[in-house]
Amino acid sequence: MITKQHILQKTHYGLKIFAYILRQYYPKETILRVSGSKCKPTFNPFSKHQRKTLQITLVNRCATYIDLEDATSKGDTFDFAQLHFKVDTTIELLLKINHTLHLNLEAKVSTYSLRQAYIQKYLDTLPDTKWEPRFSYFSKNLYNLTPTKTIGLLEVYQMLKDISRKHRTTHLRKLSSEKEQKAYKKKYFDYVTFSGVFTKRNNNALRTHSKLLTIDIDGIPNTSELIDIRKTLLKDPYFPSQLLFMSPRGNGLKWVIKIALNEVSHTEYFQAVINYLKETYNIQIDTSGSDVSRGCLLPYDPNPYIHPKYTSDAKI
Repeated sequence: MITKQHILQKTHYGLKIFAYILRQYYPKETILRVSGSKCKPTFNPFSKHQRKTLQITLVNRCATYIDLEDATSKGDTFDFAQLHFKVDTTIELLLKINHTLHLNLEAKVSTYSLRQAYIQKYLDTLPDTKWEPRFSYFSKNLYNLTPTKTIGLLEVYQMLKDISRKHRTTHLRKLSSEKEQKAYKKKYFDYVTFSGVFTKRNNNALRTHSKLLTIDIDGIPNTSELIDIRKTLLKDPYFPSQLLFMSPRGNGLKWVIKIALNEVSHTEYFQAVINYLKETYNIQIDTSGSDVSRGCLLPYDPNPYIHPKYTSDAKI
């Protein structure tokens, strides 16, 4: 499937995309003069003044830009391409670049990906006041099947950062065997059902769906790999992260995203997302987490991510 990474590899980290677009506006100019990781300032076709204020720089193998007279005008090569091509979704943008620059990448995009791109575009246009996800919180442990109260993402974010959770989380991670860890967390960790409000934790006891889906990424013992996966998920163009935090055992992540259930069921959506993660990032997901009533344990995480619209102090 065509991806941003494939395009960057074929366009010298996106510099060829900048060059192509700039040539459309200034065909008689020498567009890009590269010096090290930077290009000399050139004309910005999307500014009002039409002066040489466009600074293009290579950052982490991706060409980025900023207008030297307007700091709000900045982004990466795909943001710049969108200013020129003006398409509706990221998928369409990638296909347009591939075709226009004759990259000859296999233009294979699943029907699901196309549909999901439009769904997410629609969801992101909705005012936040029209979507306030609520779900059930269960105190004590996983053996408690009766919800204690209904809460939202900001409350969970604050719970995760609460220092009172540190002792049990640290103790859990010190246990020598996986069997001991599983038994301990079931007995001593409270949890939530991110996907909805329930009268009890049972698939048949769902009152209202929250339009949230939780993806468990487990079994990643390498800390640097875990950090890389976290960064990847936060940058994903189709699924804006609503909440992202470390798993209780410290070898995985809990990724909470917004979904639309107009055309597919919760279980079908779950399967589509894990297929997408496997095809796009080679991230393997355990399919056992597809139940709508799936409980998510709440550990201590001093640095969870929450979408900035929920709180001003959230950080990536």
